[in-house]
Amino acid sequence: MKHCYLAYLYVLLFFPLLSLAQDLPPMREKPAKPTRFNFTVTGRVVDAKTGENLPYAYVRVAASKQIVGTNVDGYFTLLHVPADTSTLLVSYMGYQDLRLKLRPDESVRNLRLELEASVVDLTAVTVAAQKAEVMKASTDEVGLIQLTPRNLTKLPNIGERDVFRALQLMPGISAANESSSGLYVRGGTPDQTLVLFDGFTVYNVDHLYGFFSAFNYNALKSVQLYKGGFDAKYGGRLSGVAELTGKEGNRNRFNAGGDASFLSFNAFVEGPIGNKVTFLVAGRRSFKGPLYQKLFDQFQTTASNPAQQQQGRAPRFGNQVQTSTQVASYFYDLNGRVTFRPTEKDQITLSVYNGQDYLDNSQSITLPAFGRGNNANTTVSTTNNSLSSTDLSNWGNTGSSLKWSRRWNDKLYINSLVSYSNYFSQRDLSNTTSIRRNGASDNQNVKFGTFESNNLTDLSAKTDLEFNASANHFFGAGLQFTQNTIDYTYSSNDTVTLLQKHDRGSFAAAYLQDQIRLMDNRLTLKPGVRITYYNVTGKVYTEPRLSGSFQLTDRVKLKGAIGQYYQFAKQVTREDISQGSRNFWLLANKDYLPVGSAVHFIAGASYETAGYLFDVEAYAKNLTGVTEYTLRFAPQIGRGLLPSETFYTGTGTVRGVDFLVQKKLGDYTGWMGYTYAVAQNNIAAYSDKPYYANQDVRHEFKSINNYHWRRFDVALTWIYASGRPYTSIVGEYSVTLLDGSSRTFTNPSAKNANRFPAYNRLDASVTYTHKYGSIGVSVFNLYNRQNVWYKKFTSVSDGQTSQLVVSDITYLGITPNLTLSFRLR
Repeated sequence: MKHCYLAYLYVLLFFPLLSLAQDLPPMREKPAKPTRFNFTVTGRVVDAKTGENLPYAYVRVAASKQIVGTNVDGYFTLLHVPADTSTLLVSYMGYQDLRLKLRPDESVRNLRLELEASVVDLTAVTVAAQKAEVMKASTDEVGLIQLTPRNLTKLPNIGERDVFRALQLMPGISAANESSSGLYVRGGTPDQTLVLFDGFTVYNVDHLYGFFSAFNYNALKSVQLYKGGFDAKYGGRLSGVAELTGKEGNRNRFNAGGDASFLSFNAFVEGPIGNKVTFLVAGRRSFKGPLYQKLFDQFQTTASNPAQQQQGRAPRFGNQVQTSTQVASYFYDLNGRVTFRPTEKDQITLSVYNGQDYLDNSQSITLPAFGRGNNANTTVSTTNNSLSSTDLSNWGNTGSSLKWSRRWNDKLYINSLVSYSNYFSQRDLSNTTSIRRNGASDNQNVKFGTFESNNLTDLSAKTDLEFNASANHFFGAGLQFTQNTIDYTYSSNDTVTLLQKHDRGSFAAAYLQDQIRLMDNRLTLKPGVRITYYNVTGKVYTEPRLSGSFQLTDRVKLKGAIGQYYQFAKQVTREDISQGSRNFWLLANKDYLPVGSAVHFIAGASYETAGYLFDVEAYAKNLTGVTEYTLRFAPQIGRGLLPSETFYTGTGTVRGVDFLVQKKLGDYTGWMGYTYAVAQNNIAAYSDKPYYANQDVRHEFKSINNYHWRRFDVALTWIYASGRPYTSIVGEYSVTLLDGSSRTFTNPSAKNANRFPAYNRLDASVTYTHKYGSIGVSVFNLYNRQNVWYKKFTSVSDGQTSQLVVSDITYLGITPNLTLSFRLR
């Protein structure tokens, strides 16, 4: 009993004291005294879940303007940190910000800063007010847009989650051309934007006639797009740069996943091999589902035989015609990457890519046998007659790079790379008639139509150096050598080669640039120069460039850029008024195809708070070496045309302004963008006055809206664009070629004197996220707007008279899609 009383007394005394202790204010940790001052912090920023390096993240010292970005491999060096008790702030788009307080007793070398992705907590079903943007417009760099591919699940899509289609939703990049996933950057054409994937150049970005791009979002880690005024590090293009960085593979554990939609299957595997190697393999392939067939048919109706299209069926002879159609159309792409880290300072990366489209709409028609008596004693018989209609398009890209990166010390980082890239395109739009007379003794094959082939090879080697000279000077320098081989053939029928080119050329380039910080880091200047020797012309091209920003207040920043740019490999427009123009690659020369050049002028301002961004940039570009290929002025088709009779060159100008308003935080996020731009060309052969370029879109408005509720993301995107210009046909005439065949030519209107109707569409999607992936339903062109792709002009004849028929070829109508995504982790 005595012990029970003692225990009871203990409880009475202890619990009140415990309660009192809980009510007391918490004991404050005694602040540590700094022991190091004005020192350097180095390290890497990585994904906490996968261990992958995060390129182009920002690391800064709290309560100061000291800031530095990680490089392409996720490394950073922060100089002159005030004290070893300072706090570092780390931010990366789509990830939660990290606050790291330095401690005097801990190392500040080779830090590993792990960021958590801003995703839904599926247990509590809550989301903090973290930044989880799909895209971000940088206020520190002129015209820079950053994109997180893994967040593309939140946006509506045609059938694939596509990085280039997502970039088209930003102001300054046209979204009014469904037939091309290429980037029309600020009045430029897709070939004027340099596309780099893990360091190698990709010359064609289209799958399935351009309805979406050739890049698998499961293989991409980050995308950066410069809309103009880009650094001296980049060369060979006139408008912009899109730099894509592939995933390295999960460093912590094996992972696999995939996507399935009405269009294709998409799968990936990734993981570590030992402690020093990671790998990733991703691939996708289409299947003949309803969405693929709809996209395929949408294009093929524009390329079918006019006579068949007029009647809606194949030509018939009596009741014995037999028709068979090829069924062999698909696309695929494959990505692979292996990363080897032999030491903490070295990284070796091998990246490979291959993608191809094979689209076949060919037909074979068996005609009935017939006989004809020339007189009473002569009879000619025919058997096994056939008409073969070929409509075959085949194109693709192959690329690879091998890169060695080394951090030599705290201030010096060098990466060296060798790369290979190949683009090919083949088009056969022809008809073959086979007639056998008198058994097998007299066999005649007649082939007519158009044939086109383009093959480009790029072999490159380059070295880039990054040197942190001081807190106020960050130097970049590099060397690059590229050798190009381009072959192009364009022929009509079996006998007439309209154009045949075999281009060989190389260029060597060097660049130097400095990032200078002044006025307590409020003023940042980035002067640079790029010098290129091009062996085809034997000339040296100097490209001075300057960009900068000024922090006017804590929230207001001014920015601007000016620079000279040259382009040596050019994609020339082949004018085809009746069927829609096509493009092909050639190398510039010193004769009829001059080197393209552009001068950029950019000025802008931004106002940014924690949750909102208001940004405006005005720009002007003056271009020379604008070239088109056309046969409309050729005097004698079939005699062997001279390049001077088919290539026409002039100048161009672009003037415009981009506006952006973005909401970055909360359950509702999104942005609105507006662009006003005028793009004009001046080619004397077409007009003695400037005319609007093919890609001129005067007004373009975009509204992107995303609302998050529990595990659901609801998105709406609306696009409006004023009509693009086009050239119409006002008449036609026929010319007899040397081989005796006849070719019909047209009398066009003034160059681009007409405008298509305004383009607009609404897309919507709902995405449900679960532990192992997501389920998404999207509807493209929700209100079924019939947007005009181009005008088709067809000559219809009844044997005595002919009539010109004009048809509107439209883009996709309402198109639903379902996407299922699965991830092991």
